[in-house]
Amino acid sequence: MEIQPVKTIEKVLRPVVAPFIGHVMKAFQTIGRLPKLAIIKFQQILRVMLQTRETSLKNYILIGSYYVSKRLLLFITLLILVLIFFIFIRPPAIVNKWLNRVPVLQENTTKLTSFSGNGKVVGTEKAARYEGGLVDGLYAGKGKLYHKNGILAYEGDFEKGQKSGAGSLYDEHGALLYKGAFAGDAYNGAGTLYTPDQKVLYIGEFQNSKYGGAGKLFAPSGDLLYEGAFNGGLYNGAGKLFSSGGIAQYEGEFAAGQYSGAGKLYDTKGLLVYEGGFKNGSYSGDGTEYSASGLMKFKGQFLAGTYGGEGTAFDEKGVPRFKGTYVSGALNGAGEAYDELGKLVYKGDFKAGVYDGLGTVFDADGAPLLRSFFAGGQASLQGFLGLSSKKVEDLLGKPAEVTLQDVSVMLAGQEAAVDASAGTPAAAAGDAAVGAETTAPPAAGAGDAAAAAAVGVKLLLSYPAYQLSLLVEPAKGNPKEAVVTSLSIWGSKPLALLQPAIETVKKRGEPNDAGYVVMETEVGAGSGTYTNSYYKGDYLFTLTHFDKTKEAHLLQVSSTK
Repeated sequence: MEIQPVKTIEKVLRPVVAPFIGHVMKAFQTIGRLPKLAIIKFQQILRVMLQTRETSLKNYILIGSYYVSKRLLLFITLLILVLIFFIFIRPPAIVNKWLNRVPVLQENTTKLTSFSGNGKVVGTEKAARYEGGLVDGLYAGKGKLYHKNGILAYEGDFEKGQKSGAGSLYDEHGALLYKGAFAGDAYNGAGTLYTPDQKVLYIGEFQNSKYGGAGKLFAPSGDLLYEGAFNGGLYNGAGKLFSSGGIAQYEGEFAAGQYSGAGKLYDTKGLLVYEGGFKNGSYSGDGTEYSASGLMKFKGQFLAGTYGGEGTAFDEKGVPRFKGTYVSGALNGAGEAYDELGKLVYKGDFKAGVYDGLGTVFDADGAPLLRSFFAGGQASLQGFLGLSSKKVEDLLGKPAEVTLQDVSVMLAGQEAAVDASAGTPAAAAGDAAVGAETTAPPAAGAGDAAAAAAVGVKLLLSYPAYQLSLLVEPAKGNPKEAVVTSLSIWGSKPLALLQPAIETVKKRGEPNDAGYVVMETEVGAGSGTYTNSYYKGDYLFTLTHFDKTKEAHLLQVSSTK
């Protein structure tokens, strides 16, 4: 039996091709762009060729050494066209799935809004907008988003049309901007932010595209700038700030990008400058400030970046020099001053960092040297004048001795100071002033002085611990009240402190640095003594000397009014 290959192939392909012929014919019938007659003519030719059997060589085409049926070639051509149409032009969903091909969808169309599955969304200019999963037209699952120039803009997870999950974001030039977690189209969760030149800018946690949570921020040089907690893009919580070269600058608590809470501040070399409380970027609360040598400079309370409250200031050797209440960086109110060895030299009131108010100066042995009022750092003994006897007792305590004077007594201690033969401080203190009628017992105090004032007498109140005597007598405006009208200081130690400030030689009528003006000098006072008198404002200061000595042994202060 003779085998006819052409007829055998025809028999095999006819059942396969036949179902598609009707579709092909119908497709050609619907092509409205071709002239109707050409379509009819082509249909006639196609019908004739399909129905005509091979009866002569004219129905074959010689290909090489073989004759191939024209009708077979037509079947093959039609099959190829059908495959092209259903694979490339209008493929069904099963073909796209089998070939792993995604459908192309136009954005802003109803077809897109009803589509679910993998697809490619294009704009009006046919440029790709998105490629990946879709649910009811919204980006979902894995996908890629593109810039208008066709460069990849985002690759990662989507949910309900927004970036959500893990992904990578790129700029219009393809440079990586961010890689990490997304939620609601914003950076949310752990991620890494990059500079345009692909250096790491930040690595850590994000909240709504801002630094939020634990993270590390880097300088353009690549050095670590900050490591710690963030909130709203600002340093917030515990963290560590670095200067260039990775040297620690600050370590502690932050709030809204500023030092706030407990922390440590360092200089450019990494040496500790301050440790303690901060508020709004400034020292605030309890803290310790350090010098460049590492020794304490100040320990106590701070306010708005300066000393404010109780504290102690130290010198460059770490020795405490000032202790007390500070206001705006300087001692104000009660405080203490110490020498370079740390020994107490003053205890009392301060103002703007200098002695001002009532205070006591101590000698090298820690004994009281001078109890006085001070102004601008200088002793102001005239501050006692005009005080009531009760106020004096509140400030100095009860006097050790009260001497009742008659109306003829002059400045306190003036008469006894001339007793050169005695030459003792006790004599100068006025233990037997001219005209004295009696000596009150040591327990006498403010009540006795007020009673004495009521009968128009004077009292000499003595304080040997301070080598100070105060003369009290009836006040001009209120005879029943005893007030201080003059005072005397004796003893070498307090006078050695006071004399240099008063007796700085200047031209007559010209004040010295402390404001004292020469009134008269070297006035004979009898029995080998002389006096030098000075005035300052409305007060007279008289220093009594022994002949041929520069050191005074008595200072008397009274009012010129």
